[in-house]
Amino acid sequence: MIKNILLIIIMTTVLSVNAMAQDDRKIPDLKGAWEGTAQMHYKEHGHMKPEGKVTELVVESQEGQMFHGHHSWKHKISGKDTFSGVIDNDGITFYMVGHEEGIYIGKFENADTFTLYILKPSGKSPRAGLASYKRVKH
Repeated sequence: MIKNILLIIIMTTVLSVNAMAQDDRKIPDLKGAWEGTAQMHYKEHGHMKPEGKVTELVVESQEGQMFHGHHSWKHKISGKDTFSGVIDNDGITFYMVGHEEGIYIGKFENADTFTLYILKPSGKSPRAGLASYKRVKH
């Protein structure tokens, strides 16, 4: 009986500490300019992995977990778009929707680096890929 009571107390303590740790997760600040490299697969053009920095993303404003901005890319297929996004409660994952160009899922590596997974399932240039971004420091 005492073992069961001790086990319940320990489990309650562990679960409480875990819940508090999740509540303390900091929402990252995405505002500012980011530069990145990318690799893609296009329906019409196949695999592409251009050299150097080929993509720029700028988060213009952020209110809590919600943010918006614009981004551009320059390689065999160039373009630009605006986007809206939301940061997951885990403080690591975020989701964006291009106002014209697809869906994006991001994961922070640290405060100044993230990977963005790109999904454009239809339209004039269907593709999937990923881009690695670093914060532009001035």
